Amino acid sequence: MEHMKRLEALMARLRARKGCPWDRRQTHKSLKPYLLEEAHEVLEAIDSRDPRHLKEELGDLLLQVVFHARIAEEKGHFDLADVAATISDKLERRHPHVFGKTRIRTIGQLKRKWEELKRAEMPHRKSVFDGLPKTLPSLLRAQRVHEKITRKESPYSDGRLEKGLARAWAGYRSARKTGRKGALEKAVGELLLAIARLSQSDGVHTEMALARALSLYEKQYRLKERSKG
Repeated sequence: MEHMKRLEALMARLRARKGCPWDRRQTHKSLKPYLLEEAHEVLEAIDSRDPRHLKEELGDLLLQVVFHARIAEEKGHFDLADVAATISDKLERRHPHVFGKTRIRTIGQLKRKWEELKRAEMPHRKSVFDGLPKTLPSLLRAQRVHEKITRKESPYSDGRLEKGLARAWAGYRSARKTGRKGALEKAVGELLLAIARLSQSDGVHTEMALARALSLYEKQYRLKERSKG
């Protein structure tokens, strides 16, 4: 807690009248690219399996939270303590099986209860898609969309998902023959959506799977480049 207070004080000093000109000029909107970049650097640090690297990158991400909270405090909206209180309250509400007397026996029951509690907290959301950020990478958003649908309805059978993938693949091959860019783009989108639905059903994180495959591909290609000298 002592270091959190120190971090808050440092940010207040940076934003003060005689503080840093760059820090004083920042807004919620101007900081968006840095927040996204720091989040990606945390993901990279996790993959590096280096605790010291992860500690440093988590610190950079925490700085973004403190920065946004300070800007909001200056506007009289909320402060860092309010942010901590809000998420603490939410954690207690969303875990009645830990902090309350609700009994949950399976992960499936837990997920359904989670969605039920979210709907009770946000009655203005009428669709399962409400609340899903449009800024999510499309492949990740496709998987999250399917995940939300399957929580509300019965999960699709493996056969139905596999048939959907086969239809999407056939549509892609057909579109390639036409040579029309619009048709091909539509077919590629449907194919990727079918893959995301199937991978979600199998418990595979599509975005992470693609990231790992791409990382391996890059390593192999770098080795190929070095071997050619």
